[in-house]
Amino acid sequence: MLIPPGLWNCCGTLLLALLPMLLAGSARADAAQGLHYRVKVRIDPASHRLEAKVWIQQPPTARFFLNREFSVREVLADGKPVPFHRDETGEGLPFVLVAGPVAAEAKDPRQLYVKYDGEMREVANAVNLISPDLVELAYYSAWYPLFGMADATFEIELDMPAGWLATTNGQLKKQREKGGRAVTLWASYRPGFDLALFASPHLRCLTGGVKGARVEVYGDQSSEEFLRAQVDGLVQAMNRLADLYGAPRVKSILRVAYSPRGGWGYSRIPLIVLSGEQAKEAMSTPAGQAEEFQGECHEMAHFWWNLADAGTPEDWINEGLAEFSAYRLVDERFGRAFAETLLQRYRDHAAATRTDSSIVETEGSSPDRYVNRYEKTALMFVEAQRRFGSESLDTTLRSLYAQCARGRQATTALFLEEVRLRMGAEAEAFFRSILYRKGVISQPTPAAQ
Repeated sequence: MLIPPGLWNCCGTLLLALLPMLLAGSARADAAQGLHYRVKVRIDPASHRLEAKVWIQQPPTARFFLNREFSVREVLADGKPVPFHRDETGEGLPFVLVAGPVAAEAKDPRQLYVKYDGEMREVANAVNLISPDLVELAYYSAWYPLFGMADATFEIELDMPAGWLATTNGQLKKQREKGGRAVTLWASYRPGFDLALFASPHLRCLTGGVKGARVEVYGDQSSEEFLRAQVDGLVQAMNRLADLYGAPRVKSILRVAYSPRGGWGYSRIPLIVLSGEQAKEAMSTPAGQAEEFQGECHEMAHFWWNLADAGTPEDWINEGLAEFSAYRLVDERFGRAFAETLLQRYRDHAAATRTDSSIVETEGSSPDRYVNRYEKTALMFVEAQRRFGSESLDTTLRSLYAQCARGRQATTALFLEEVRLRMGAEAEAFFRSILYRKGVISQPTPAAQ
């Protein structure tokens, strides 16, 4: 899901299409069932300014994280004003370098209200920003109070200048114009660890769909021809993943946003955000189309592989299976030559690791996070496919997905148990040896034949 800057050169384009098996419907935000946010936010891009009021039901604690460029003006706990202060003690949050902790003096509140504002002039984690031409805000920017990667539901009233086109990974409930401003109301399709905003005055939206399912593609006008050229390949890829693993956890809609920036890409069901600048750069190279397709497919595969807690080392399940799935799709569409190039890249990176951490022990702060969770793990699955056969492996992965699709409870122990039950003791021993292997891989995993 998270792809570090400089390590993914195939982010890009937009378009996602859907398949007939996508089901209609959406999850309703229900504060009584867990953590729930109601957000009213006004953004003035020209001045980089954000003003927000947030009501939080069932907060896990009275201590939260917020972008350090924002000033907290007021905190209420269960309707009563409470003292609060910036608290720099304790651990920070994974992937959120700009977040600072705020502690409110309240014990086990059922509701928190936080009012804050400020100018966000820094680019957060290379992808999130408020600028005169682009607003892109997700978890990495701590633009609303965070409690870590806890699942929550969201309602957001977004107030932007008129003429700005906006989208999120939520469902559009209402929209209106008022006093030269565009106001939209969004609600979660299903619980997730954040709600992402994407908006620009230079966007256009291409739409389509089949059998009640809808596609929305966001990009600038100059990219329309390029975007349409991606449709067939991605539709086929989506169908192929559904054939392999089962229907995705997507309800009625898919969105892809082509962000006019560098950086990297990420996915928030049903939204994928990709780097427009990297897409154009990748397409200028001989293997650009395949590189671009591989990056898109990795993000798309997270519509299936988002089964483990991304804030823990168990994230290898999410990233390794997304990378392996993308490799399979590239192999089928572009052939063995490019697939072997991709595998060699994995082997080279695996041989150059800087730590001796095993895959399952790799922390999010490790310099080898990417190679261990993405590339070594993809090599492991490619070799398992060669040794034990695609049918056996796919049966195991379908079972894992079916068990864990409604939550992020997948663990290494659960995965190995599934392997033992579906593939046998020899396969379990193989996976265990790779997952817990320390140090540099001296004999890289061979390619599938």
